[in-house]
Amino acid sequence: MLGKSVDLASSRIQFTSDLLPADIVGNSIYDTLSQSFRFHQGPLFASLVLGDELNRANPKTQSALLQALEEGDVTVDGKTYHLPRPFFFIGTQNPRQQRGTFPCQKANWIVS
Repeated sequence: MLGKSVDLASSRIQFTSDLLPADIVGNSIYDTLSQSFRFHQGPLFASLVLGDELNRANPKTQSALLQALEEGDVTVDGKTYHLPRPFFFIGTQNPRQQRGTFPCQKANWIVS
């Protein structure tokens, strides 16, 4: 709703313990017609991204998210892809004592 009101592409990522870094940044898929790999963007490639329950993701996925947010781009198979401009990320996390959570990496963009 917010994305539409400001005319920005938006997406939502539900973080879970089985979520992989490629699930949020995207990955290369083999195209049989062109006989080459094509990059398919993940949900992180929207101008407004809502990340729900960040601390349910495993540390590796959290790290991929942090790197993308810090650098403004992602690298897949040795090629760099820039996140859109403008880019806004809004995230939520569960209470630390709740079961099934991982500690969130501290970064200058996380407000506890």
